[in-house]
Amino acid sequence: MKLIRLIINRFRYIASKILGLQPYPPVIYKSDFPEGKLIGLPSQVGAFTIIDYGGDVKIGSDVKIGYGVIILSVSSIVGKKKVKLVKKPVIIGDKVEIGSNAVILPGVEIGNNSTVGAGAVVTKNIPPDSIAVGIPAKVIKKK
Repeated sequence: MKLIRLIINRFRYIASKILGLQPYPPVIYKSDFPEGKLIGLPSQVGAFTIIDYGGDVKIGSDVKIGYGVIILSVSSIVGKKKVKLVKKPVIIGDKVEIGSNAVILPGVEIGNNSTVGAGAVVTKNIPPDSIAVGIPAKVIKKK
């Protein structure tokens, strides 16, 4: 059974190279604003992650980001009378872990050595050495 899986995976890899396809789903780094800056890259990042750095994103060292995480430094709020554009920097400290499918909203700072749980929606700053979970994310424990 292991040999069959190995052969299938090898075939997929070779076929993706021949067809010019990526063997793994991409990570998207994007900005609709030319002045946006992305400073630093995560040491590990899962597939299907989107990092929108239009309002600036700073990522510290040894940051691990799970699958499907969305980091937004730009967002629009649509009201009855007008559209408001929010552009605020996102700062992620050193040795931070962000669980799969978490959402980090504009203007948030995540302190060094903190953990954000899977599926959390971070709307406010997370202090250093903390564990935050939930919607909206709340600190449940200090490390």
